[in-house]
Amino acid sequence: MHFRDCAATVANMRLSIQVTTLLTGIFLTFSSAWSAPAADPRADPRADPRARYGACMAKVQINAEDAFDVAISWEGLGGGNPARHCALAALMEIGHYFEAAQGLEKLADEVRANAVFKAKLLVQSARAWVAANNAKRAAAVADAALKLTPDAPKALLVRAQALAVQGAYWDASDDLNQVLFGDPKNVQALVMRGAAYRQLDAPELALDDLNRALRIDPDHPEGLLERGIVHRLGGRKTQARADWNRLINTAPDTDAARSAIANVHKLDSGLN
Repeated sequence: MHFRDCAATVANMRLSIQVTTLLTGIFLTFSSAWSAPAADPRADPRADPRARYGACMAKVQINAEDAFDVAISWEGLGGGNPARHCALAALMEIGHYFEAAQGLEKLADEVRANAVFKAKLLVQSARAWVAANNAKRAAAVADAALKLTPDAPKALLVRAQALAVQGAYWDASDDLNQVLFGDPKNVQALVMRGAAYRQLDAPELALDDLNRALRIDPDHPEGLLERGIVHRLGGRKTQARADWNRLINTAPDTDAARSAIANVHKLDSGLN
């Protein structure tokens, strides 16, 4: 197996972090019109919506299965869209990506909100579609988000992920160019574009982007994995091993680290 086959796919890069960030933004939007949160949405059925929503979303990060039960119970009591979103966020966290993607897309269509908020829901849906291995649908949903909020970085990033999964690396790099034009230090975009350039057999461009990313965030897991692969493909085994070992030591529980371990084993065994 070739070393590039051991790379973490661009579509899976930092997915859980991105989803958590999006959920936080959506929580703030849903809750902005409501008063301060309470401790537990099941403690008082008469609690105001913001209180219940805040507690439910916090529970998603602690115990997604329990949060889902809470959200369904709340929705049955008239919790409406905040309850629906908490349930869908829990499904995403649990790993039911297809159901989460469908539900978030439908919620974005039905919720009474401004274009920016609808676009956030669509971006979250697109990420779920990527995780559900439906990159074509993810790209279409990201397109819809970009129609509502043109040039929005998060929508461009998720569309780039979806395009890369489909092998459209030049199109993906175009989206990433737009992100980096507005934010030259966007580490995620630099790493993703570096990965795309590697797939396009442009190792110098790939290495330049990855070096830039790792100067900003020296322990970025996917950045270290990708730069190690570029080094290995260029015959620089010592640098490749250094990047992979750093990744294994700094982020041992990540998919990127598991790929790095496999690549180090290949180095040790002399396989290409």
